[in-house]
Amino acid sequence: MMRCYFNLISDDETMLDDEGVEVKDLDQAWAQALKAIAELRAEAEGEFIEWDRWRLEATDASGKVLFALKLTHSLH
Repeated sequence: MMRCYFNLISDDETMLDDEGVEVKDLDQAWAQALKAIAELRAEAEGEFIEWDRWRLEATDASGKVLFALKLTHSLH
C-alpha cells in the first residue's frame, strides 16, 4: 500500500491535497483520480469553470509526480 495525493494545478493556482488516499498500486491510484475528477465536476455542475486550465497531479508521499491528468480528461 502507498499513500497517493491528488493536487490540483493550474497556471495561476495550486491546491495541495494534504490528506491523500491509500492505494495498492498505480492502477488503483488512476481509478481514484478519475473518481476525484468526476466528483469535482459534479460539485461544480452549473458553474462556469475552465476545466482545460486545470490538471490533477498524483504524487507519492515524497512529492514525486506519479502521473497527471487534465481535468478535461475523458472519464470513460
